[in-house]
Amino acid sequence: MSTLSSLQPGGGLSSSHTDRPVMTPARLTEFERCPRLLWLTRFRPGAAELAGADGEARLATAQAVKAEAQRQCAGAVTIDYAGGWTAAVAATRQAVAGRRAVLNAAFERDGLCATVDIATPVADGWQVIAVRGATRAKPHHLAAVATQRWVAEGAGLSVAKATVRHLDRDFILPADGYLSDVFADSDVTASSVTIAAGRAALLDAAQAILAGAEPPPATGDHCRSPHPCIFTAHCHATLPPGPDWPVTILPRGAGKRFAEQGMDDLTLIPAEALRSDTDRRIWRASITGAAEHDPAGVAAATRDWSYPRIWLDFETVAHALPAWPGARPYEQVPFQFVADVETADGHVERHEFLSLDGADPRRACADALAALPAQGAVIAWHAVFERGVIDRLASRFPDLAGALYSLADRIVDLLPVARDHWYHRDQRGSWSIKAVLPTIAPELDYAMLEVKAGGDAVEAYLEASAPDCTPDRRIALDRALRVYCGRDVDAMRVIYTRLIDRA
Repeated sequence: MSTLSSLQPGGGLSSSHTDRPVMTPARLTEFERCPRLLWLTRFRPGAAELAGADGEARLATAQAVKAEAQRQCAGAVTIDYAGGWTAAVAATRQAVAGRRAVLNAAFERDGLCATVDIATPVADGWQVIAVRGATRAKPHHLAAVATQRWVAEGAGLSVAKATVRHLDRDFILPADGYLSDVFADSDVTASSVTIAAGRAALLDAAQAILAGAEPPPATGDHCRSPHPCIFTAHCHATLPPGPDWPVTILPRGAGKRFAEQGMDDLTLIPAEALRSDTDRRIWRASITGAAEHDPAGVAAATRDWSYPRIWLDFETVAHALPAWPGARPYEQVPFQFVADVETADGHVERHEFLSLDGADPRRACADALAALPAQGAVIAWHAVFERGVIDRLASRFPDLAGALYSLADRIVDLLPVARDHWYHRDQRGSWSIKAVLPTIAPELDYAMLEVKAGGDAVEAYLEASAPDCTPDRRIALDRALRVYCGRDVDAMRVIYTRLIDRA
């Protein structure tokens, strides 16, 4: 049986900071990602508010997943932080002495304050468990749990096992709605020992950064991974201006090899050094300012798109913890679609589905899809997404499978048509519909819409389907969502029309 005889509020934090930890495993992970990120998070005014706004949805998901994992730990002691950090450390010490499983266990070592999601006694010591809302253990998760292990061991806990508890990608919510099997454990004990061995040196380096002036900016892939940094704009603003058309606009990372050689201006790259037709089209358009347009190629690529043509766009919500039976973690569940059915003579009839009552929308959505014409091309942008949504509905509702699989089988993709036959330099290497549309039909602007992007649509759905949403607000959100999803469909039709037009 282990004890916490050495668990004391530790050195490195002044008494004024003891109940407001400065250094945590999350901050140390930030330091590993970018020393400047740690410094800015600690000292830049407004950093907390900026981080909250940027990661609000991510934080809400993490909290919901953690709450479910802890709910499943029957009989555990939950540490209350209302009395401050010192009281939480003392309560953890007492729970550990009694060999009780502990939720939100508080440990401190050399000024590094760690909260362990779940600490549970095992035969040869203790297991520390970090709960994460992903469907696998990722490198930054491992770094965090290794830090927690190092802190807990330094505070006197005998750690025998380290685990990342994450969502099981193969879990399907049963009819009874129980989430008892939603988690899977990744044993990271061996790796955490190796990483933890370097934590003392890493902590010293991090504390030295915090004791000094703001580090210089060093931009790179870490600005985007594991998620976009909230200080990217701030750091780039302090750098010398780069070229108008940097090599980084080349898609699929094709510009990285040039950047590594110190060549950052795409217009100065020799054409023969570019490896693909797409890269060469981007290069030409960036230099000349003239759009690369091949209407004959568009016509050939779409010649077999039969009528009636069905222009289709979905909006979906993906719950980390499945909300409805038969769904998996993060499964894209459709709550809205717009389908414009266009006949050969140019007549267009709009079909819409939108569910905002909070109930499972899948059956009603499937019924509405099955009522669409049984012939004709189904046109989408990045069609693999729409096809996946329809295939899952077909699998869920066998009585509609014939009609739904027919729709899925007829899906064609406008995205590669645009990618292969159109490029304007203002797209800056992107063929998202919101990058292409302003170069072809700037009058169809999303900026004036209340719902402007897919993330906004999810937020609108969650607000509208919440029990406390007022009727007037739900009507307004209904209207905004219909306009947004309809705009995506309008955008596809207009892009196609103008791509195929030689004028």
